[in-house]
Amino acid sequence: MLDELACTCDAEGCTRTLTDADCMLVYRTEAGERRAYECACGEVTVTVHR
Repeated sequence: MLDELACTCDAEGCTRTLTDADCMLVYRTEAGERRAYECACGEVTVTVHR
């Protein structure tokens, strides 16, 4: 199931898949890792991984 997860843009009307090339910022803390992805539509999506 986890191998089927994909990072996609969450903007209304946009379903683009976000790749490592779209990753603009990686922030690591003791609580986990956050990544900010900028989509071609201009929306920014943030993911959190513990």
